[in-house]
This record gives sequence, C-alpha cells and structure tokens, in this order.
Amino acid sequence: MKPIRSKGFTLIELLVVLAVIGLLIALLLPAVQSARESARKMGCTNNLKQIGIALQNYESMHSVYPFGVGVVLGAPDSNPITSYDSRRYSAHSQLLPFLDLTTVYQKIHFDIQPFYPDTTGEPRTITGIGPNEEIAQTIIPVFLCPSDIDRLKHPWGHTNYRSCNGSNWDGKRGNGMFGQASAVRVSHITDGLSNTASFSERILGDDDDSSTDMDADLFGLAAPWTEATFRSWCENLSDSTASSLSNTDSNGGMTWLEGNMNFTRYNHFLSPGSTACKADLTWNGTSMPANSRHGSVVNIVMADGSVSSVSYNIDMLVWSALGTISGSEVVGN
Repeated sequence: MKPIRSKGFTLIELLVVLAVIGLLIALLLPAVQSARESARKMGCTNNLKQIGIALQNYESMHSVYPFGVGVVLGAPDSNPITSYDSRRYSAHSQLLPFLDLTTVYQKIHFDIQPFYPDTTGEPRTITGIGPNEEIAQTIIPVFLCPSDIDRLKHPWGHTNYRSCNGSNWDGKRGNGMFGQASAVRVSHITDGLSNTASFSERILGDDDDSSTDMDADLFGLAAPWTEATFRSWCENLSDSTASSLSNTDSNGGMTWLEGNMNFTRYNHFLSPGSTACKADLTWNGTSMPANSRHGSVVNIVMADGSVSSVSYNIDMLVWSALGTISGSEVVGN
C-alpha cells in the first residue's frame, strides 16, 4: 500500500513564509508611515492656509490686523495676569468669525479677564463659575496640527499655531505683526507681505514639570541679561543644565484663548527647532522658537497668505528678517 502524504505545511515552510511576510511588513511600514505623515503635514498646511485667509479677511474688514495679545486697561505698559482688568486675549480669539466660528466668538466675555475669576494662585484653573470657562474648553480643530501628540492635562482648547511677535527678544511688543496691543496695518509692513511671517507652529507641552523635554518645555533663569548674553545662554543650554532649572513651564499651547507668549505666540529670535527660554518671570526677554513634528521643518504662513515649509537649517539672517515687518532686510530665497 502507498503511504498517504500530508497536504499541510512543514514547520520549515511555515517559518519561511512568516519570515517573508515579516520582511515585507518591515519594508512597507516606513512607506506607510511616510504616507501618513505626508497626509498629516498636508492637513497642517491647510490649517495654516485657513488662518492666512482669515487674517486677510480680518484686515479687509477692519483695515488692521488683530493684536497678538491685549493689555491691562489703564496700564498699557504692564500686563499682570492676576489683574481683573487684564485683557490678554489672543489673535486666535479675534479670528474666530473669519474661521466660520462666529458662534464661539459671540460666547466670549471680552469685557473681563480671559479666565476670570481665577485671578490668584495658579492661573487658568477650573473654578466652575468663570464666564469663559465653557468656551475656553472648546477644541478648535483648525488650531491643532495633526502630526503632534497632545499630552496636555489642562482641559482647555489647545493650539499648535502661533502668531509672530517679531525677531527681537521683547516678548511684549516685538517688531513683528502681533505684539501686545499691536495695530499693524498693511502700510506698516514695508518689508513686503510675502517677506513677513504671520503665523507658524510649535509642538504642545506635556504638562510634566518633573521631566525635561528640550523641544516642548520653556526654561527660565533670572540674571542681569543683555540681549546678546541671553541669546548665548539659550543657544548653549544643555539638557543637564535645563533639568536643573527651577523655573520651567511645560504647558505650552494649552489654550487658544489667551495671548500669553507660551500659549499663542512665537518669535524669530533663534532658529526653528531651538530651545525656548525666558528671562525668569518676565516676557521682556524671551526666545519662543517655531518647531514641529514634521522632521526638521516647520510650516509658516506669510502675511500674503502663502504657506511654505522652512528648514531648521535656514540661514539665521533670513529667518530673523522674516520675523520683522519693517526691518528693511534682504530676505533672499
């Protein structure tokens, strides 16, 4: 009698098939991830395009661009967070009607502090009685980059996109389009709309002051700084030194409602991808660079509404020139 041959796979054949499948997955996975990131980056670009269009429409209606951050009534040269008269609203809040979010805009109580009555202790916490609390928790998809991961524990509507304060270290008025109580008109942008940055992006914080994240955290140190010494310190800040600092903010981008430099604004003081630093508790000296999770590039929308990807390795003179509205610099390509 002839022996009956099994029609199943041998162990060796099965192992070979699994090895081939594993190899194919290993080869395809990077391509799939790359395709997904390309789609996410395109979504980020589209968000910034919408913001750029909203800025143009705002300017067309009001003949001026929105401010980057409001002031304290009766005290334009100060902006204490704890003041009831603080009007530190963001450019984002002003753009809502031009992003088809008029309903959200109309619910904001602009006549009081953004997070009133939270005027003491740690700012911007839930009290249950704040008139703006409900609206501040609204998630605005156009303000969020699909490539980033949201690790923030604060309940507010977060944002990756920030208005440009300028290229110097002044965290209030700066020399860009969106300073404190700014009222920039097209005629003020003598560098040209296509050569002037309006918005860019920055990754969100992680709300963990116990760890050090050089990309997401903001590091502060009190010292008799000059602009030059502050720049040098921030450029050369190491992981070990940063982790030893007691003044660290890990809540970057935690709300689109308030015009705080760590929430809704950035500057061109240092190149994209650099470390964020501040001169202790004041915004008179600050470096708040653009960065992203798109690799070593950031998306930036110009005053004319165009959006481009900019390398972290961009010439610093060019990057600085893009941040100003009337610096008369030669931008180049």
